[in-house]
Amino acid sequence: MKNNIIVFALLSIAYMACTKEQMPSGLNLYDTINTKDTSYVISVTPSPQTKHILMEEATGVRCPNCPAGSTAVKDLQTANPGRIYPVSVYSPFLNEFYAPALYNFNTTDAEDLVNNLGGDPSKPSATIDRLTTGNTVVPYFFAKQDWAATVANRLTKTTPVNLELEVLPNGADYYLKSKVTFTDTLTAGLALSVYVLEDSVVDLQEFPSSVIDTHYVHKHILRDIITPISGSDFLNDIPTKEKGRVFERTFEITLPSNVLNKNHVKLLCFVHKTGASKEVLQVEEIDL
Repeated sequence: MKNNIIVFALLSIAYMACTKEQMPSGLNLYDTINTKDTSYVISVTPSPQTKHILMEEATGVRCPNCPAGSTAVKDLQTANPGRIYPVSVYSPFLNEFYAPALYNFNTTDAEDLVNNLGGDPSKPSATIDRLTTGNTVVPYFFAKQDWAATVANRLTKTTPVNLELEVLPNGADYYLKSKVTFTDTLTAGLALSVYVLEDSVVDLQEFPSSVIDTHYVHKHILRDIITPISGSDFLNDIPTKEKGRVFERTFEITLPSNVLNKNHVKLLCFVHKTGASKEVLQVEEIDL
């Protein structure tokens, strides 16, 4: 009888180890990524960095107006060197794969991301530091005509956190070391999000009047979200993050199979609030 109980227990453990609970898209509730953390306080607080701005642009290869959106983002970057960090989010709407396209830019992460931000919007649309639009139907995605004014206002802000990144080899993979330094006191819940982006992929793109460009250069393509869609929380046990507090988190990075050329890959990391506000406090990008 005792032996039977032991056998049953071992079988139960083996069954549970081989069974993975399936979750619908967008419901990644647990932070299962591999990280290494440390936190400490320094005596001399550095000066605040210049505020950088995150733009998550909802786009698609079958969206004739989206090339104009990409141009508008590029114009904002040119006018504000080193301050605008775009992400091209190829979410399902107007992004169906069809021949003679070579690549399918759709990803589950892109779909989950737009769903987490209120749903796949009309295109081109973009989040700007995940500020709210004031529109309950489209809470985070600004229409193209609102980008310049919203960005201009955001450029006047300061950031309460400095963010520094370093990439280190890890065999065939990589480590991304992030360092957050508080230059002001914060009480908000915070998280880090990490994206894998790929530049310079040549493929099909629709333009107005049914024109199809098969040699269009797609930029800032969201390939993978390393963290949970809602971000990887940190310092939850310290409600008040004082000036001089430093938090370091190292992420293990494995490039997804949809990356075509690792020489065109960038890692983008940003600090953002959690809860009622999703405001992005600072964003940085680093070449692989």
